[in-house]
Amino acid sequence: MPRRADVYLELTLTALRHVATFVADVPRERYLVDVFLQSAVERQLEIAGDAIGQMRKYAPEYAARIPEADLIVAFRNVLAHGYASLDHGRVFEAATLHAPRLCKVVEVLLREFSPS
Repeated sequence: MPRRADVYLELTLTALRHVATFVADVPRERYLVDVFLQSAVERQLEIAGDAIGQMRKYAPEYAARIPEADLIVAFRNVLAHGYASLDHGRVFEAATLHAPRLCKVVEVLLREFSPS
């Protein structure tokens, strides 16, 4: 398992960019009935949340600069383990409102990164 912040930042950014591509111009109503789209978005949000969770362990100085990192990791855990009670409306909101803001933060952190 990599332990460098830039690796986790890249994983997060790639996953978030996939999410943006998947939900671009998709109305909420379509998302709520498209199981394939839901699965794709959920998987990418899981990857982003897991990468941030790993960053909390191995590069806490970077994770501390991610707003609501604890909530992001908790949301990842719901996606991974709470699928029986998953609210697809909340996932769509995370994908369309929260993920783009997080993407900008991660882009800034990645530009500032200089390995030790």
